[in-house]
Amino acid sequence: MKDARPDSGFAAEEILGRLKASGIDVLLANGGTDFPSIIEALAGQAESGIEMPEALVVTHEGVALGMAHGYYLASGKPAAVMVHVNVGLANAVMGLINAASDRIPVLMLSGRTPLTEAGRFGSRNSPIHWGQEMRDQAAMIREVVKWDYELRYPEQGVLAVDRALSVAQSEPKGPVYLSLPREVLAEAAPAGGRAAAPPPAPVAYGAPPPDLVAEAARILAQAERPVIITQGIDVRGFEPLAGLAERWALPVVEYWSTRQALPTSHPMHGGREPTDWVKDADAILTVDAMVPWITDHVQPPEGCRVIALGPDPSFRAAPMRSFPADLTLAGGTLAGLQALDAAMGEPPAERTDALAARRERVSALRDDRVVDAVKRAEAGSGTPMSPAWVGRCLNEAAGPEAIYFNELGIDPTVMQFDEPGTFFSSPLSGGLGWGLPAAMGAALADRSRTVIACVGDGSYMFANPVACHQTCAAHGLPVLTVVFNNGIWNAVRRSTLYMYPDGKAAAANVMPITALEGGTDHAAIARAHGAHAERVSDGADLPAAIGRALAATKAGQQALLEVMVSY
Repeated sequence: MKDARPDSGFAAEEILGRLKASGIDVLLANGGTDFPSIIEALAGQAESGIEMPEALVVTHEGVALGMAHGYYLASGKPAAVMVHVNVGLANAVMGLINAASDRIPVLMLSGRTPLTEAGRFGSRNSPIHWGQEMRDQAAMIREVVKWDYELRYPEQGVLAVDRALSVAQSEPKGPVYLSLPREVLAEAAPAGGRAAAPPPAPVAYGAPPPDLVAEAARILAQAERPVIITQGIDVRGFEPLAGLAERWALPVVEYWSTRQALPTSHPMHGGREPTDWVKDADAILTVDAMVPWITDHVQPPEGCRVIALGPDPSFRAAPMRSFPADLTLAGGTLAGLQALDAAMGEPPAERTDALAARRERVSALRDDRVVDAVKRAEAGSGTPMSPAWVGRCLNEAAGPEAIYFNELGIDPTVMQFDEPGTFFSSPLSGGLGWGLPAAMGAALADRSRTVIACVGDGSYMFANPVACHQTCAAHGLPVLTVVFNNGIWNAVRRSTLYMYPDGKAAAANVMPITALEGGTDHAAIARAHGAHAERVSDGADLPAAIGRALAATKAGQQALLEVMVSY
C-alpha cells in the first residue's frame, strides 16, 4: 500500500518535534526499513514548520551509543539514538550496558518490524520483516534500561517521549528504550492536545535527611584518619568537595574513577589507589562509589565508620555487593555534598594543629607521587615507549583544557587534570570500544575543544574504527585518537597472572588467548578516511608527532597516532 500519508501531521513528526522541544538537539541514527516515516518527517521540516533534532548518520550502532555517552559527559545534555529493529538493537546492547553502568541518560529508540502483513500503510513488504520478528524485542536490554515501552497508538507519541525523557533524567539517571513500530509512525497524529504542554520535569534528589548529614559531619570532623573515595561524581565542577577537603584536610582518592572529583594538583588529592588509605582509616566517606576498594585485598579496620553518599548508595542493581555502610546518605550527589559541607563548617581552633599535620602529610605524599611520575615517564621514553611517557608528552603538548577519554591507554597517575571535565575513563562495566566513540560525542558537543581518545589496540578494534573514522570525516569531528599498540590483551594477561603468577601461562612464550597478532597498520585505517595519521615507535620522536597531530586537529582534521608501547 503506497503513500497513504495522512493529510495532517503524522506520528513521526510529532515524536521528533517533541524530542527537540524537550531539549534533545541530536539524533544519532543508523537507519533501516523501519525509518521511512522518520526520514519523511525530517525531509518535510520546512513545510511542517516543526523544529526537530539534528539527525546525524552514524555507521555503526555501537559507535552511536558511545557518542551519546560522550556527548552527555561533555555537555550535560542527553542525546537520542535510533537504530534498526532487533538487529540494530543487538549491536547497541554493549553501549547501553556502559551507559547504565555510568548512569548516562540516553533515549534509545529503535524501529520494530511491521506488525501487520497487509492492509495498513507501512505493512510488511520485504522478507526481512518476517525474519526480524521477535516476541519481545525489548527483552534483550530490559535488565540494563530504566524503562521500556512499545508505542501502540499515534496519540501516545508525545506522551511516550515525555515519559521516556523524564525517567532517563531522573535520579539516578540512566538509559531508557522506546520501540517504534513502522505502521504507528505513519499514522495521523491527533490535532492539538499534549504537544502544546511543557515536558514534565525529571525527579531531582535533594539533600539527605539533616540528622543523618549532621551525624556524618560529626564522624568526619572527629576522625583522625579519614578518607573520601569517589568513583565518578556527576557534578560539573570541583566544588564543594575541593573546598571541604582542603578546609578539613580530608584526602580524596579517585579509585577507578570515571570522572574527575578534584584537580590532580589539589593538595588533598590522595591518588588513585585506596588500599593503604582504607587499611589505616577510622572514617571513610564513599561518594558514588560502587566498588570503593577490593574486598579481597583490604577491609577497613575494626571500629572504622563507613558513610555512603549518592543517589543510590546501595547500588540496588548489583545482585551481590557487600561493602559496609554504617550511615547511608541517599540523595543528590551535589546536594548531599553541599549539605555536608555546610554541616561541617569551619574547623574549631582546637583542631588546627592536627589538621595542619594531616594536610602536610597528605601533601607530601602527593608531592612524592609527582616526583615518581616524572621518573616513571622519563624511564619509558625509549623503544618501545611506556604509556606513562605517552601520557606525559600528550599532557605537555595539549594544554590544560584538552579533554581526554581513556580506555586502557594512558597512565593517568603521571598526568595533570586541573580543569573540570577534562578526564573521563571507561565505565566499570568494561564494554570495550567505548573510548573513541565517546570522544567523538564530546567533539560533537563542542568542535572547538581539543578532544583526545587514548585507547588500547584491542579497544580500538572493538570500536569499529572504520565506522568511527568515516563518521568523523562525515561530520567534521577533529578527534585525536592515540592507539597504544602493545599487541596483546593486557587486561586478560594481567588477570591470568594475578590468579596464576607461577603457572604454565606465565611461563609460556606466548600466553594463550592474549596475543593480537597480524601486524595491523592502524594508522592506515584512519588515513583512508582523510586523517592525519602516523605510527611512532621511538619515544624520542613522539613530541614532534604529537605536535603535528594537534596542528591537524586545530585545523579541523581528525588525526591518529599509533604508538608502540610496552607495559
